[in-house]
Amino acid sequence: MNSNGYCLVKNFVKLNITTLLVLLIFGCSDKNTENSDFITTDSGLQYRILKKGIGTFAKKGDEVLIHETTSYINDSLVFSSKELPNPIKILVGGNQVIKGVDEGIQGMQKGEIRKLIVPPSLSKRIGNVTFPHPDSTLVYEIELIDIFAKKSIGPKILVENLAIDIEQSVINWTAFYALKLDKHFGTVKLSKGEWVITNGMPTGGKFYIDMSTIVNTDGKYNEMLIDHLKNEDFFEVEVYPIAKLEIVNMDNSKYPVVDIDADLTIKGIKQPISFSGKFGFENGVTLFTSQISINRTRWNIKYGSGSFYDNLGDDVISDDIEFNVLVYTR
Repeated sequence: MNSNGYCLVKNFVKLNITTLLVLLIFGCSDKNTENSDFITTDSGLQYRILKKGIGTFAKKGDEVLIHETTSYINDSLVFSSKELPNPIKILVGGNQVIKGVDEGIQGMQKGEIRKLIVPPSLSKRIGNVTFPHPDSTLVYEIELIDIFAKKSIGPKILVENLAIDIEQSVINWTAFYALKLDKHFGTVKLSKGEWVITNGMPTGGKFYIDMSTIVNTDGKYNEMLIDHLKNEDFFEVEVYPIAKLEIVNMDNSKYPVVDIDADLTIKGIKQPISFSGKFGFENGVTLFTSQISINRTRWNIKYGSGSFYDNLGDDVISDDIEFNVLVYTR
């Protein structure tokens, strides 16, 4: 080979080596550029926006319509919702899809398409799952079709009403003369009532007292005393046959002891009261016990009250009435 031929071959080899290097450099540059487009979150999820959307951003509590295509990292197809007649509806943050998809949808806009790379830690599934393999990295292409109104996501709250046993339940009352040197006592019955139970704990209730059932059990002036308690001097039972106690707040922080704020309505007059009580069990049923004291004059029951009348002498009746409450559930 002469010198000219040798130089030609040499230059050809140099040209091809240079071309190869350029291809390798630019090829690697494209690949690195593609990888750098992915955003990695704290959880390890990677995502890249393939197509931008418009409008509001999807967030926890939103219902969304999506199309998804799932594949392994080697591009082997696992699933495509586009083969289904309709898009998939899910509740964002509602644990209806794997964690990686749930996270990846948040922040998307209507019409947006995202590519997700989901590590095994964000794609675990329940049960004996072999496909897609739970230890595989999965690639998702998510298209957000639409976003619906926000729904509340939080712990499930179970509220139920627990009726009381009116046959066993009873309210014992005690009324005093001045300085509490003498007293009368008796009972009055509940006509109906219920506890409000929220996630297994009492949180409220309503109780109705049948004032026509009031009796005294101390044996003193029974019939005359009861007639007097039922007339307009005291409870005016013919006009106001029912008294009502409605719980407005219950502090369960020291359960089974509870602190209660309630509205007590007597003779059509509603006044707030506060008291404590305790829940327990007796013969397989729930029992609530409490001691409540009220000033009767707040409900316009002023007969014999030294706070309103003078010169009553020994006929002064204490303003306080005490109740010992026992409420059984059915």
